[in-house]
This record gives sequence, C-alpha cells and structure tokens, in this order.
Amino acid sequence: MDFVKTALFKRHSNYSISVDEIGMKLDFVWAPYVLNLTHLLTDFKTKKKYPNVMVMGAGLWHMLHVSNPSDYELVLQTLKSSLVSLFPFSTDIANAYGIAEVVVMLVTTALVTLVMLLIWQTNLFLALCFPLLFGSIELIYFFVVLSKVMERGWLPLVFATFFLTVMYIWHYGNVLKYQSEVREKISMDFMIKLGSKLGTVRVLGTF
Repeated sequence: MDFVKTALFKRHSNYSISVDEIGMKLDFVWAPYVLNLTHLLTDFKTKKKYPNVMVMGAGLWHMLHVSNPSDYELVLQTLKSSLVSLFPFSTDIANAYGIAEVVVMLVTTALVTLVMLLIWQTNLFLALCFPLLFGSIELIYFFVVLSKVMERGWLPLVFATFFLTVMYIWHYGNVLKYQSEVREKISMDFMIKLGSKLGTVRVLGTF
C-alpha cells in the first residue's frame, strides 16, 4: 500500500495496479457517466477481451449532471443492452428454456388437478375450473413458444423424449419382471400337497 498510496485515490483519472505475487491486475476506470460505461462495455466486446471480475457503478454522478430524466432512462437502457450482450447468452438458449418452462407449467397444472380430485376430494366443478383457467393461459404460451422449435427450441424436446424412452423401457421391464414372478410363484396349497409326498415334517411352534 505504501507503493501505491500516492496514486491510488487520484480523482477523476484511470488507475492500474498489478499484484505479481498472486498474478492479479486491478484496473480502475474513471467512467462517471452512463455513456462512458456503455463505451467501455462496447470496447470489451469489440476487442473480445473481458475482465474476470467487473464491479460497475453508475448513477449518482450522472444524475447530478443530467437534468432530463427521460434521457437518463434511455442511456440506462443502452447500458443494460450492452451489459447483457457480454454474457454467453443467446436467443437459442432462451427459446429452449421457454419451451421447457411452459411444459413444466402444464405438467404442474395437470398434477395439481389430480391432487384436487383424488386427494383433496374437491368438488368436480371447482377442480375442473382450475385447469380451464390456468391451463388455457399456459396453452397460449405453449403454442407461442412452439413457433421457436426450429430455433433451438427442439433441445428440451429431445431431452424429454430421451428420458421418456428410458423411463418407459424401465417400467416395461419391471412389468415383465412382475408378471414372470407371479406366473412362476408356487401357491401355498400346492406346497402343502407337495410337502406330504416329500415327507415334510412340520416343526412344532410353526404354522
């Protein structure tokens, strides 16, 4: 700190320091206005060189020197768009997530309806009003997001089909196993009849 104390808190200027012992570089960028931050983020994206950690603050200085609130709102929206564009996020991911989310909502509505009918013993009319109300809204969303299937929206559908196939095969195997056990199960009457021929002796104290 003694080394950087003289320059650390320079006002209204950029400052950089490297800590070689831990391989870290700290950059303080003087960007008092929102527009300055927008240009900084755009520069990051252009050079494709991003910081590992970025602490960003904007607002107070800008608000003190900008008198038009509508202009301030516009530059904040521009800053938000620039910041979001830095993230590894795309509309493809959004399309896939949208379909997955809406399907989860539909399944949840169907399961809650079953719980209302079978567990809570709710009146049939009230139980049907629930899926009609929420299900109709969710179906609207579902048909909207279906238009994004060709834009990577098919990804959750592929995953769902895969896991559905695995679960169906597992269930089918369990059914076959159960049927085989029932078919090959020896009845108690047959065991009793067979026991007398084999000379089976019942032990006292047992049934």
